[in-house]
Amino acid sequence: MKPIHPIAQAEMLLELAIARVLTEFLSIEQLLRLVGEAARIVEGCPARSRVGSPSRDAIAEAAALSELLAHRASRLVPGAQCLQRALAGRVWLARRGIASEIVVGFRKRGLLEGHAWLEVMNQTEIIELFKNADDGYRESFREVPA
Repeated sequence: MKPIHPIAQAEMLLELAIARVLTEFLSIEQLLRLVGEAARIVEGCPARSRVGSPSRDAIAEAAALSELLAHRASRLVPGAQCLQRALAGRVWLARRGIASEIVVGFRKRGLLEGHAWLEVMNQTEIIELFKNADDGYRESFREVPA
């Protein structure tokens, strides 16, 4: 992987901090609606100039970088969890012209546990960020496209 630009790291940190604050005041439905709208807005002001749509490899690389940056940034934002990482990652990827959706699921292991993750659409496959394939969470709802 290429060296990570400090501005990309700062951008993710800022987006994660904003997501953390918003989760204190908004319901999950309001958050998903807001982040969908924010993603549509930032697509108009990309992080770098785009020529055509991103290649499959570029999408996979950006998705992996998004996950890495969100995990790093969450160490610096007190209380940041999966939902905030998914919200920040959604906007960060949108600035790079990459479509994604936030998914929320639950599992029962003694107690009912919830988890949010991001699905990135990569031409022939779906890349799941912030989720392991075998963690037992079942999709309950997802961001509704506008």
